Amino acid sequence: MNIAVNNKSKSKITKKSCLEKADLFAKQKKLKISNLSIAFVYDKEMEEINNKYLNHEGTTDVITFDYSEEGIKEIDGEIIICIDQAKRQAREYKVKLENEISRLIFHGLLHLDGLDDQTPEERKFMTKNEDEMLSLWYEQIK
Repeated sequence: MNIAVNNKSKSKITKKSCLEKADLFAKQKKLKISNLSIAFVYDKEMEEINNKYLNHEGTTDVITFDYSEEGIKEIDGEIIICIDQAKRQAREYKVKLENEISRLIFHGLLHLDGLDDQTPEERKFMTKNEDEMLSLWYEQIK
């Protein structure tokens, strides 16, 4: 498992925590993680990535790039998380920043596993899967 964590923010996000979440996800989904990069950036960089690669204006909470070969049950990709947006969402949902970041990591991993969230039904299914992974995570760290 080759996992890189690039934390450009001043938040206390540890590589160990990211690795543990990715490992839990892989075991639960019976997936191999061949290559995974998780980057934490600020609004400005996320806006640039969002515009350049997705032709969307403004920032967003998480963007994934999937490099895996179709039909192969393995993760090879990137997760980019906007720390500024994560902070706003943590305040909005009245959760700790650490909890929101955990949700976004699992959200990105779910995208890399093929889930989408474009329709209301897909968003509901995505949230259900995030909640399940978060429950497993919190159970593991107790």
